[in-house]
Amino acid sequence: MYTLQLERVLTKLKFDESVSGYALITADGHPFLSFSLPDEVIPQIKGTLRIYGADLKLVNIMTNKGIVILARVDPLWVLAVLFEPDFQLGGALSRTKAVVDLLVQVDLPPPPKFDEDEADDIPEPISMEAVFEEASSVQSTEVTAAEVVPEPEPQPEPTIEPEEVNVRHGCVVHRAENYGITVTLDSDLNTEIKSEFSNVGIDILLIADEKLTVYKIAEQLSRPVEKIIEIVSWCVSKQILSVECPEEQEPAQKEIIELPLFEGDIGKAKKQHRPILELCNGKRTLQEIATEVGIPYFEALQSILPYRGKTLKIIRTDKSSRF
Repeated sequence: MYTLQLERVLTKLKFDESVSGYALITADGHPFLSFSLPDEVIPQIKGTLRIYGADLKLVNIMTNKGIVILARVDPLWVLAVLFEPDFQLGGALSRTKAVVDLLVQVDLPPPPKFDEDEADDIPEPISMEAVFEEASSVQSTEVTAAEVVPEPEPQPEPTIEPEEVNVRHGCVVHRAENYGITVTLDSDLNTEIKSEFSNVGIDILLIADEKLTVYKIAEQLSRPVEKIIEIVSWCVSKQILSVECPEEQEPAQKEIIELPLFEGDIGKAKKQHRPILELCNGKRTLQEIATEVGIPYFEALQSILPYRGKTLKIIRTDKSSRF
């Protein structure tokens, strides 16, 4: 399915320390899938797309937030990547091109259609100050579809003694003594975690960086928090991971979630959008709604975008306040 492929490709940007944010945007400049891309760079991106149009292939924009690289994926989609201010232009161009080379292999859906007046309601920020430079020659770099975890030296696999754990959404996830064995291909623990949880278990291990909480891991993998808690608990019991759980969540550690609320006339919505909009009651995240309906998150997002800013609003709240 395209959603899983797309998620895996964009993971290369999500965990690149030189990348501040990115978005997959429509050819006319509407962000669709976005991760930490500041609102104030959107008008500059739109202005660049208006100038270059269909001829845009690989362009850089200098902003006060850093270098933005725009790269054409196909006639319908453009990838925008914001790099840290001190990152070199050559490296930014090469890294963006490497991800685009992977994205062209993904079966992307057609972008949602916006009426002109509806498009104006999607949050769009300030004026344009840009220096454009066409990058016609970028040295291609050899890229693999996923980072390969170095295999540690072979070592005997220990006997695992299960232990009781109480994993919560605010717990920070750490690597434990059996982590190396588990990420080694064809080891007993590697086979067992894949059998129990398919590739989701391995995905959690790959992004566990000693800093992310359970909730942040769920957010980055677009998975229900309850599912991540289940897998992390299993890993802790096998001494693959360990967790550090604060007694009380500090204010700075609050997890903010977005809850869509539809306030319009459901009868006036498109028929195919109604199953999603009916569940947008300000009490569920879009991921939870998509899971309940049984469709990919990407498809659920397409169902709500035409109504944002008019009859659908997004409520931002602390995760813990829902319980």
